[in-house]
Amino acid sequence: MAALILALLEKHDNSFQVKACLEDCGLHVFVVDTFRKALDLLSVQKIDLIISDVHLENGGNVFDFLRVVKKGQRTCEIPFVLFSLQPTAMAKYLADGLRTTARHLGAVKYIEMETFDGVQFQEDINGLLSQGNQTADTGDKDLELQEIGE
Repeated sequence: MAALILALLEKHDNSFQVKACLEDCGLHVFVVDTFRKALDLLSVQKIDLIISDVHLENGGNVFDFLRVVKKGQRTCEIPFVLFSLQPTAMAKYLADGLRTTARHLGAVKYIEMETFDGVQFQEDINGLLSQGNQTADTGDKDLELQEIGE
């Protein structure tokens, strides 16, 4: 069975690229464009991995979303990835603080890309999904935040 991924991506171009890229490697992707829609989907659908825009603008922020996911009894074990595509100068300036906070709140990866690299993105996500399967087998639940695009 294909892994189910929730992608909270507000920009249509970003969501199209991410969805097409991940579905090309056999994953099933639910794309939503608001924090509320993401929470609604999580309440009815089992999800294997969450990808979220780092800089959300349409109600709620990524840290609110991450906190809710990690506090939920059904959702606390879902790997959570922060994604920043074509970050602005301000986003780059804030990136270290975001990574630190994300790690503290339970994110497993922070992906930052100037331009979308589908091959690299697939490798990163597939690596997390296989790592999650290994983690479930060994019982080790402490994953380190990995940084891409440095």
